[in-house]
Amino acid sequence: MNKTGYEKLISVLKPVYLEEKFADAYEKWTGEGHVLSDAELLKILDRYELSPEWINRLTGYLDALRSDPAVTEYMTFVSWIMCDARYTYYIEDKTDFNLTLIGDPGRTVTFFICLSCVFYAEKDLIRRQIPASLYEDIPHRMLKRQMNKIMQSDDFFVDDLQWQANFYSLSIYLFDRFLFVPCRFDDPYTFYRRGDEVVGIADDGLSVDTEGQIILKKEIPSGSEGRTVSNGEISSVTEEAGDIKKADPAEADVKNGHYYGGFREDRKVSFVTERRENGSEVTGYRISPCGYITDSLITLDKSEYKQILKRDDWMIGFHIPEGEGYVPARVRSSMKPAWEFFKKYYPEIPFKGFWSASWLYDGRLSLLLPDDSNIVRVQRHLFNYSGGWNGEMLYLELYGDVDMPLEDVPKESSLQKKVARFLENGGRFCEPGMVYFPEELDKDHEKMIYITPEDLERQDELFESNGLKGRI
Repeated sequence: MNKTGYEKLISVLKPVYLEEKFADAYEKWTGEGHVLSDAELLKILDRYELSPEWINRLTGYLDALRSDPAVTEYMTFVSWIMCDARYTYYIEDKTDFNLTLIGDPGRTVTFFICLSCVFYAEKDLIRRQIPASLYEDIPHRMLKRQMNKIMQSDDFFVDDLQWQANFYSLSIYLFDRFLFVPCRFDDPYTFYRRGDEVVGIADDGLSVDTEGQIILKKEIPSGSEGRTVSNGEISSVTEEAGDIKKADPAEADVKNGHYYGGFREDRKVSFVTERRENGSEVTGYRISPCGYITDSLITLDKSEYKQILKRDDWMIGFHIPEGEGYVPARVRSSMKPAWEFFKKYYPEIPFKGFWSASWLYDGRLSLLLPDDSNIVRVQRHLFNYSGGWNGEMLYLELYGDVDMPLEDVPKESSLQKKVARFLENGGRFCEPGMVYFPEELDKDHEKMIYITPEDLERQDELFESNGLKGRI
């Protein structure tokens, strides 16, 4: 096809916000993609009871977009990014594909691109011979909510496009209780296996606080002092300046989820990780499967320990919808068919296991909940690790609004009450990641797999050393 050229196309249409990386994507784009037709629009909207006026309005917007060659080229290009190139050119939080120079239809562009993706992505699923029953309802998990928003408030904006793109590109699947989607492992750890034992080792140069959590570079103030252990000797370490994030100011106007969800402003670097590797051994700081980096250097014999996961490997993302059934048995009964599905229908992708990130994996919750609670049971079924992410998600999921002051949040459930009291007393939460490997799919889901009793003892010691003593 004859391409307009990225700079010219963007200057003519003025998208609300695109990342610079899309210029590189455009250069590699050879015309693939799709803009839906009126017939396709009517087919996908057939589930929804729309008045003739609304149907005419929607088709009118789409026809206006399709009649402009520049807009058609742009929408085709973006649908390719969201489907074929989605793992190379990730959509960021700020991305907004809507257009500012074509009037009212411009605010519907992202919405129609999403619908275009449904039909474009379906072609690949048909080629893979994936049964339609596995994907035909996928986009409607998001579209139903979007259509209600449009009908009620005339608002076409697609909230959380980064997440919703998984559904419109038909990339995410529901098996039993949980959702699964291909993803890349993007955290600074390497995992090894010896028989039933799985060991994680941190990358070199990670700054770690007193609770074993990563301190992201942007949080480390210039000249902050910490201590690191190397070969049994303690030495001082100074981090270079970064973008300083003051998540917990001394005086905050509103003590809400941003205040309580942020890491403490005064948290210090406890140690900095090291990692060394040669032909026969790898040495580094061990990751506790309870969800933190230990201050223990270990050495693995590479003839005994096989590497099973490293950064940028393919994983199957595990996502947790709202509702009942968050128990180890359902985690397993969902993972098994998901693993079989992706291995069968995507044989070209070397999946290494499952990945997820959630507030539910935070070991501090075990201070508030009994060992037989579902949250703790699932948590101890997984290999948890520190991702450096704060606790805003817990606040949002428990209380529904991260901007709400803690004094005003609902305190109806036992966990809501306990978390509020924990935060009021100065505690903080985080959002750990987790990995889970296919070798464990046939093991007893009622027993801890990666976590040992010794790991739990050390976690209790870590909590106590940070002022968190016993059950709360």
